[in-house]
Amino acid sequence: MNEKILGKIDFAEYGTIRNYPFLMGLQLGFSFNNSGVADGGKYTINMSKSCKWDRQERETMITKRADEIYELLKASKCNYVSELKGKPVEVTIENNTFKDFRILTEVL
Repeated sequence: MNEKILGKIDFAEYGTIRNYPFLMGLQLGFSFNNSGVADGGKYTINMSKSCKWDRQERETMITKRADEIYELLKASKCNYVSELKGKPVEVTIENNTFKDFRILTEVL
């Protein structure tokens, strides 16, 4: 069952994940209805040297993530990741787990 919930971005950081330092990228958290959820690593990439990617696969994935972050910033009318904090979103939850989100561009 999908549920769409209105909320806002309350956490936006770029870097490595504390307990998984081989994962790097944009990490987002969302708040809504006195609750919240994280993005589940939607914009992160495995940077470990032991990852079994060839050079082209790795570069393709890094470029894909950079393009996704660029489009997110553009849709949010932001220049910096830190400016995402407080932006209105619609979060999709499926089976009590984060599935996706979208910036509410119509109210920016």
